[in-house]
Amino acid sequence: MIPKKNLPDSTFSLFEEIHRNDLNIHYIKKSIPKGEVIFHEGDLYEGIPVIAKGIVRVSMVGKNGREMNMYRIFPGETCILSLTSVLSNQTYPLTAIAEEEVEAYIFPCDQFKLLMLTSSKVQDFICNTIIRRFMEVIQLMDEIIFRSTDERMINFLLKHTNKSGDLIEITHDKIALEIGTAREVVSRLLKEMERKGWVKVARGKVFVLKREILEEKIMTVS
Repeated sequence: MIPKKNLPDSTFSLFEEIHRNDLNIHYIKKSIPKGEVIFHEGDLYEGIPVIAKGIVRVSMVGKNGREMNMYRIFPGETCILSLTSVLSNQTYPLTAIAEEEVEAYIFPCDQFKLLMLTSSKVQDFICNTIIRRFMEVIQLMDEIIFRSTDERMINFLLKHTNKSGDLIEITHDKIALEIGTAREVVSRLLKEMERKGWVKVARGKVFVLKREILEEKIMTVS
């Protein structure tokens, strides 16, 4: 039976391809609780996951213990790094955590290789994943290298709000993960913005009071 539930049409077509061509492909369905580490940096993984439900957060952890989010894997997607790690027999270079409860279909390495050789849909799926991840990394590099921490903070607040008065429920630690800095820097920046009347900060919450001013600030440095 083709696993339709929770899968986007683009991913469902991959399973449809398997059944239409009578490919003897075996995969398992796995449930992963929220907060569980799926891959540690340095792990060897024996299968390729396709996410059916939930979100996986992929991050880099430095030797000093600081962590930075690299990208997220959503339903209908796979982790291109797990694919390259398995196919090249290299260890996984980042850390992947279930940000929500996750359901995934796991394809053994040899089975996925067969799919790649026999299915143009799988080839397109992998190609599109590579292109999308590459563009995300380019954007991340632009943010980290060419934009100040102040700019990254303002961009984050604008991205997660639509109008003045909007609330973002998030801790300073999590903001630091998103914009690639230390929690102390986030606290200092928010305190300064609060002093200017742009935001109001509460425990685990940020109220954006003057969104138009934040937009102006970004426009002047863009």
